[in-house]
Amino acid sequence: MFACICRAVTSDRVSTAIDNGAATVEAVSSATGACTGCGTCRDRIEKLIGERARPCPLKALQDA
Repeated sequence: MFACICRAVTSDRVSTAIDNGAATVEAVSSATGACTGCGTCRDRIEKLIGERARPCPLKALQDA
């Protein structure tokens, strides 16, 4: 399935970018080209980031 129609970026490609450390829409855009056209995919990209992003280990230490 496409996450970004304008740039023909698949959800799998976005997920791979997130798994490789892209934790913001801007980072995903830089890695994949998604969300650099009309911008209507921004919500989908943000949702994928929320679903796949790993918690930051430093954040857990700060909260302890």
